Amino acid sequence: MKLGIKLIMISLGVVCLFQTSQAQIQQGSFGYYNDALRYSQLQNFGTARFSALAGSGSVLGGDISSAIYNPAGLGVFNRSQFTFTPGFSSLQTEGNSFGSTNKDEANKFSIANLGVVINFNKGDLIPGSFRGGSLAITYNRINDFNRNVLSSGYNGDNSIIDNMLQQADGFFPDELNGIAQTGYDHYIINPNPNDQTLYHSPVLGFPTQTETIRTKGYTDQVNIAYGTNFDDKIYLGAGMGITSSSYSNSRIYTESFNNEPLSTFKIDERLELNGTGINFNIGAIVRPVDVLRIGLSYTSPTFYNFNEEGDNVYTSEWNNYDVSNFRDDQNNRLILEDTVLNTLQTATDIFISTFNLRTPAKLNAGLAFFFNKNGFITADIEHLNYANANVSSSDFFSGNDNRTIENIYNSVTNVKLGGEYRYEMFRFRVGYANYGDPYKSNFDEVDLDRSKKIVSGGLGINMGKYFFDFALVNTKYDESFRSYRMAVLEDSPLTTIKHNFTNAKLTFGLNF
Repeated sequence: MKLGIKLIMISLGVVCLFQTSQAQIQQGSFGYYNDALRYSQLQNFGTARFSALAGSGSVLGGDISSAIYNPAGLGVFNRSQFTFTPGFSSLQTEGNSFGSTNKDEANKFSIANLGVVINFNKGDLIPGSFRGGSLAITYNRINDFNRNVLSSGYNGDNSIIDNMLQQADGFFPDELNGIAQTGYDHYIINPNPNDQTLYHSPVLGFPTQTETIRTKGYTDQVNIAYGTNFDDKIYLGAGMGITSSSYSNSRIYTESFNNEPLSTFKIDERLELNGTGINFNIGAIVRPVDVLRIGLSYTSPTFYNFNEEGDNVYTSEWNNYDVSNFRDDQNNRLILEDTVLNTLQTATDIFISTFNLRTPAKLNAGLAFFFNKNGFITADIEHLNYANANVSSSDFFSGNDNRTIENIYNSVTNVKLGGEYRYEMFRFRVGYANYGDPYKSNFDEVDLDRSKKIVSGGLGINMGKYFFDFALVNTKYDESFRSYRMAVLEDSPLTTIKHNFTNAKLTFGLNF
């Protein structure tokens, strides 16, 4: 029963029950491939300083963000430090479907970063190449899932009822499941009395389709890391990250008809996930000369364990429709019972499931050039393969989702650039980053670039013991989804979403 309910819930816009020739989404997938990408992609995180550099600067050191980017940077500290970073985010979305554009937005305040570094460096007069190190305990919000999306338009080609008919044809009523089962229960699709594997619908017109998606949640990570210093030339570090995540999704899909027996058909879908995870990172930074730093860091996969819960509610609003009026071309009744339809509502049982998720590992290389005390330029290259994510569970068969992960995702190289100019106590920063498209080019047969472009800037004031940093980061990217999938993929209604994400951070720092 658990698997059947899960299949019903994700039959709208998630599971490809009719495959394309490329068989991109494996038949029998439950939609966990979406979770794999959601938790593998991270947002620009850390202090305002790192955010203003678009997430570059893993080899700079001396910033508390080193604990999560490259723990070797903690070895650069020569004193202890405390930071606190509140943040404000605003995500504007623009849903485009059937030639119509609908805008929405979501705003939120949060704590973006909090942490302390305890320095254990040796005094200058103590001999030895080992110069000590620093221990850091940090908190970062690495993902924010708050998003509102609205899509609406008139579909003059088909309806989700056509999807129900395609799924039902060839099966007896007691063999139906998913959205076809719902259509049968609501009299939207009905078997021919002379051949119960052939279905008809009293609704023949085309609908206005409206879909609203409301997501909330976050992923937080606490890092415990230690970085060491050898002769102020070689820095080594390692750390552990503990993640906590909460995600909720409310999705309402509605079809509205004019001059039809059926007025509206609505699906109200709810899904909630909560989970924890763990990862590890190691890193090294080399300073061959004072003006140059080169570094390499590795972050292991994050090993998550999730609990999920959800259900669906289906509602059909009929126009006082007498089913005796539903007849074939020979005037034979197609529903052999006496019923007048008004409001019909059914709901799935609440399903509860547990699953494990392994995200891809990441390899990062960075360098920085310093211009004496006037500033620096820095660059990072990060590589990961989203196709290496993996789902497992004792509650369901995950093989089809894992094959889908391999089919639709690919490896990417993310490039991040940043620079800082120093003038007395002031710091001026800019950054740019490009995060590669995680999908293979032929996914969904849509010509869409899903890469992320990040532009950032910021200002800092360093007063020695105290410092303040401000960052403003803008991220733009596109996504798409199909509300349901027809036998011919191009006939499936497509929505493209433009995202414009603005994030502001203010870091308060204390050196001690």
